[in-house]
Amino acid sequence: MDLKKKVEKAKKEAGKHDELEKLRKDLEEMTELAKRTMADMQNLKRRQEEERKLLITLANVDLLRQTLPILDNLDRASQHVPEGAEEWFKGVEMSINQLHQIYNELGLVAMETLNKPFDPDLHEALAQGPGEKDTVIEELEKGYMLGNKVIRHAKVKVGDGS
Repeated sequence: MDLKKKVEKAKKEAGKHDELEKLRKDLEEMTELAKRTMADMQNLKRRQEEERKLLITLANVDLLRQTLPILDNLDRASQHVPEGAEEWFKGVEMSINQLHQIYNELGLVAMETLNKPFDPDLHEALAQGPGEKDTVIEELEKGYMLGNKVIRHAKVKVGDGS
């Protein structure tokens, strides 16, 4: 009878061992599921933040495009200050510089165009003239970029090779 009790006890312990292994396997699966869920949540948060930044940037682009002509006009005016108005114009010049600073902080950068090869992705050719072929010889209106996106193409005069 002692042998029967030992066999029964061994079967119970074997059953407990199998149950313990099943619980360990379940725990591993749930831990893995929790890790994947956390990674998915972090990816979702990152994507939402990127989309929010993109939306803000696109809103800024529209505002920048609308205000660039104002900046152009102020820059042109600063080149033609009448005699006797220099002192008065210093205040206006401070505002112009402040506007340039704000644009720079937003990441808006004026393109360098003079003596560069003509690139239709960056430049809009309005005229041709004597100069090195397919090279920008004069900038008629500044072009601007925000990061690697063209906000406004530079209006340029291109050399015709003569």
